[in-house]
Amino acid sequence: MSKSTRRAKWALVGVALALVPALLLVFEVGTRMLRPHLDPLEVFISSPQLRQDTQGENTKGMFEFDPLLTWKIRPKLKDVWWDFTSVSTNSRGIRMERDIMPKKPGQLRIITLGDSVTFGYRVPVARDRANPAQVEIGRPYPALLAELLRAKYPGREIEVIPLACPGYTSGQGLAWLRRDIAELKPDAVTACFGWNDIRAAGLPDRETFPQTGEQVWARELVCRSQGLLHLTADAAVKNAVAMSQRAPEPRSSPEEYTAHFSEMAALCRAHGAWFGIVLPVYRDPNTPDTDPGQWTSAEEGQRMTDYRARLQATAQASNIPVLAIPELTEANWPASAALFGERIHPNEVGHALMVERIMGFLPRW
Repeated sequence: MSKSTRRAKWALVGVALALVPALLLVFEVGTRMLRPHLDPLEVFISSPQLRQDTQGENTKGMFEFDPLLTWKIRPKLKDVWWDFTSVSTNSRGIRMERDIMPKKPGQLRIITLGDSVTFGYRVPVARDRANPAQVEIGRPYPALLAELLRAKYPGREIEVIPLACPGYTSGQGLAWLRRDIAELKPDAVTACFGWNDIRAAGLPDRETFPQTGEQVWARELVCRSQGLLHLTADAAVKNAVAMSQRAPEPRSSPEEYTAHFSEMAALCRAHGAWFGIVLPVYRDPNTPDTDPGQWTSAEEGQRMTDYRARLQATAQASNIPVLAIPELTEANWPASAALFGERIHPNEVGHALMVERIMGFLPRW
């Protein structure tokens, strides 16, 4: 091959390398000018139920996209009204008054990992949407836990971090803990997940929110480009019909559910942290005769019972500390009604009971 031929080929390669980015830039600019702006949440959350949970009338603006966890609460919210809940967050989007600083020597740090129960849905109740800062009495159990621990160990710096987000399954909780545990350096971790795992809200998370490194990287790339988001959304529309023909499934299978907690326990052991499971809470058997006139699904109620029993048996067989609070389960119906705001979430009295039991469950320091 002559030198002139080689030069010509390398020139063509150089033109191609320069042309591709230019075309991508034109495509991106054109998309932004001609097509409506897309929030990644709209693209990556396909389930109508989960879209309502994260982008509905009561939640719009409260959540943002996360490539690993799919959604997360926005940081630095101040008294945002969410369905009778006043939400304020720190700079990391966590519902606590202060920011998380590097752990100090001698500081006791506890993570309470969970979903909307641990987050404190409607605790305290904020009835006035126009004035969400006006709330009734009550605090979520992580805030109560911090107060009780400080009273028990006076003079010691204690921090309880509620790594809790509405709508999260145990799989999302595991991914969050795996990402942040090395930085946060907790002395103890509790985990409480249940209803979102057993909820049949479309397809299971392993299909809709795969968490392999390649999938997370792809979502990270796509969410930065309106052009790629529109291409992804167009492809999703084509798949929607086929997906809609499948019967809804629980977001986690029973095997996945227990495996997530086992992995949390192993992760905590590897980082020198105590780990304990708080079994999921649920108000009643979810049958028509327990709550006449309300939505009921006896199958869902039975799944909650089955998943809880499986988790408790797995924990006990693996010597993982596990806490059952029978008063906050469907087996205690109808007495459990006084401890719940509705079927899924304990009220301020239920949270007070949770913290009382968790105080007796945690190790002594």
